[in-house]
Amino acid sequence: MNRTELTTHLHALYSGVDPGTNLPAPNGSCLYDPDVRRALGHMLRSLADRESATSVITPAEVASLRDDLRDLGYEPTVAQLSKVLIGSASIVDPRIRCLPAFRKYRGVFPRRAIVAALQEQAEAEPVRATELRAAGESGWEEEDFFDTDPFDKLEAGKAEELGAEVAALGLRKATEKLPAYIQRARQRLPRAFEPWMGEERALLIEAMCYTNDAERLAILFGRSASAVRREGKRLIWKSRQKAVA
Repeated sequence: MNRTELTTHLHALYSGVDPGTNLPAPNGSCLYDPDVRRALGHMLRSLADRESATSVITPAEVASLRDDLRDLGYEPTVAQLSKVLIGSASIVDPRIRCLPAFRKYRGVFPRRAIVAALQEQAEAEPVRATELRAAGESGWEEEDFFDTDPFDKLEAGKAEELGAEVAALGLRKATEKLPAYIQRARQRLPRAFEPWMGEERALLIEAMCYTNDAERLAILFGRSASAVRREGKRLIWKSRQKAVA
């Protein structure tokens, strides 16, 4: 076991996840004991470079958190994002406290290091937004499929069938060969950071014929609800563009 693997296992334990099964530890587990959490946090602090938040907290991870917060009706700033990542007691919204990023880096990085990492990423965002507009790929954001007229006709049998087809697609690379931050994400979302391929997009289109419940679709596809919303909106938008052409 190398240093990265050890840190990944410690992160999982600190988050209340059994690294052997990638499942949350049952109620009553010692992983929820405050003394155990403090000890795990101390080991993580000893292993981590406290000023390396910029290299550990990735743009993709921050973008996912920002999307999750926007889905909840917030327009997050750097200061607000940093509060979520350290698990600030000032956050009282239970929906935010249930996000996987909440308290993820508490005791791992000081808040000033997290803020510096987020600010560095934020400075690059205007360039990325300009590139997207220049490529004509920004119109999909206005699609309201998941936001209006909720419907759910996806029966259990069909959901099981779709879930099995998604699972049969497999992953392009074994999780254990990917960076530590992706390994951590896949403890909760099995297909996190997996590129969308044609077969999976086809399954998503089929599933969207039955429901626009992004949370339910997220479970089927092993991704975050925000990732499903983004890809679903892009597919609808691209379909409209072809129809117009």
